[in-house]
Amino acid sequence: MSDFTDKLKEKAEAISAAIDNELTVLEGAGGDDPLADHDEITTDQDA
Repeated sequence: MSDFTDKLKEKAEAISAAIDNELTVLEGAGGDDPLADHDEITTDQDA
């Protein structure tokens, strides 16, 4: 039974590492954060 729990822990750690890696990649991808507070910016097209 211990072997089963060890394998399960290893798989969970591998999944956690993969998720962390993917989130790190996404954080560096740039783009607009829809949840961030943005000041309204007016451009020449809006005026």
